[in-house]
Amino acid sequence: VRGGGIRRGSHTPFSAAGMTGKENNDPNESPVTDDTEPFYRDYTASKTKSTQSSAGVKMIEDIIYWKNPVHSAVVLASGLAWFYFTTLGGFTIISALSLIAGVHLILSVFYNSFLTFRGQEAAGGSKAPQIDADAAKKAVEGAASQLNAALQWYWGLLGAADLMSALYVAGVLLVTWCLGSWFEAYTYLFLAFVVAFSVPVAYQTNKAVCDDALDKVKVQFNHAVGMVQAKIPRAGKAADGKKES
Repeated sequence: VRGGGIRRGSHTPFSAAGMTGKENNDPNESPVTDDTEPFYRDYTASKTKSTQSSAGVKMIEDIIYWKNPVHSAVVLASGLAWFYFTTLGGFTIISALSLIAGVHLILSVFYNSFLTFRGQEAAGGSKAPQIDADAAKKAVEGAASQLNAALQWYWGLLGAADLMSALYVAGVLLVTWCLGSWFEAYTYLFLAFVVAFSVPVAYQTNKAVCDDALDKVKVQFNHAVGMVQAKIPRAGKAADGKKES
């Protein structure tokens, strides 16, 4: 270094040569770069996660639409047995879960002990199933965003930003209040479980008839809503009436 300058060929700690530990003394030679880092982005991880989520949704759809009758029948029978034992059977949810977990533990221990006695590997292997932390974090973030959006929408209703939506919500709450006075939430959960295994496949079988009936109901509903909206005084019409008077 002379006169405070930097000699050609030397490098600073931030130069390409300084990062790789090699000096580039030829000014015409292209700088040496570090090729250890990839210059592209790997999208396989996101594709794998989306594939797993779509596979889970497809599995639920296959069960609901009875694509495999055996699997759907097993799930339906298991659900009905669960609702029977937790209602008419006299078991609470905690006692039923404890009973199922205890029976599963005892049977698994006996079965795996039998396999070990015969010199075979235990069923399922030694590695327990794990939860994908990234997928769980993404699911929690998505649920939080949906909840925040719902809170923002409801906050707007409380501030009288949308009167028609507030009336819709009030009507739905009135219906749910009536339904709640008739049955408990667990009864509606049972009905929803039965409906999930009957209505989708029935709609798929009779799609044309159901669409025609739904269109008629939609027309009548829109007509009733229009009549209610016509009777609600609007700020613009009230102002025009005052100007005319």
